[in-house]
Amino acid sequence: MSLAVLLGPAADSLLASCPTEPQVYRRSRSELDEQITLGLMDTYIDHGLSIPSYTAAVKDGRAVHPGRFSKNGEMLPGRLRALFDDGHTINLRHVQRTVPYLAEVCRAIREETGYSLYVSAILTPAAQRGLRHHWDPFTAVVTQMHGRKVWPIWPPEVELPIDDYLDSPVMWTAEMQERWDSTEPYVEFDLGPGDTLVLPRGWVHSPHNTGGEETSFHLTFALRERTVLDLAEGLVAAALPRPEFRAGIAPNSLRQETLAETLQDVRQLLVSYLTDSDTSASADVLHASLIGKLA
Repeated sequence: MSLAVLLGPAADSLLASCPTEPQVYRRSRSELDEQITLGLMDTYIDHGLSIPSYTAAVKDGRAVHPGRFSKNGEMLPGRLRALFDDGHTINLRHVQRTVPYLAEVCRAIREETGYSLYVSAILTPAAQRGLRHHWDPFTAVVTQMHGRKVWPIWPPEVELPIDDYLDSPVMWTAEMQERWDSTEPYVEFDLGPGDTLVLPRGWVHSPHNTGGEETSFHLTFALRERTVLDLAEGLVAAALPRPEFRAGIAPNSLRQETLAETLQDVRQLLVSYLTDSDTSASADVLHASLIGKLA
């Protein structure tokens, strides 16, 4: 199990470089389709098997308060099904925490890529829409499992968002929404079962069920790309065994009028350390750290 489960032979291109344009691939039917079915997700909804803090119900851009379907950290029987029947999209985030097969897929992808990731199972009733226009701070690998969903996509509003930096809800403006509502998308994909969309972080999208009577069910594998800053932080963290980096700094050196000079000294120490450091040894430590982290 690896990215090839989701992308087929095209997985090699995602391993070679970070995607910059949305692209759809066709995957072969596999164990994924046998293990992760619409029936399984219906069971999660009907029997309250999801984790409340990782569950959302959204209709036309508006999310309901978690108190509508949970209380004291427990799911309330029947509430999610009622919301779904009322037209709400149900988003079950981090399903790899409770579905062993998806946990294994994520483990394999993590070892293959060095990326942390999680999986969301998203079910949208016929002719309905969950979230409206937004962008994500991760590379989304979206594989359609049942029904159909249309994905209109617009170019990024911000460059390379990550985590809470350049976050979509924070950056959103009424002007952006008006522009998206009145502008044709850059590209639009109509996904059916077996189609997998790779959506780079930052690209604006507003997917919706195509209509008819079928539920749309897709899995989103949220791949948190490693960045240059991640590796830079790893190199700095590798300095921990050096006593000069564990030395204390006096309060007077942290005052506003003295901090700039203190930072100059620290920078010089850091530059000297990085210039002389053994990157091969650091690579061994960093690789073990990257593979060992699971979202």
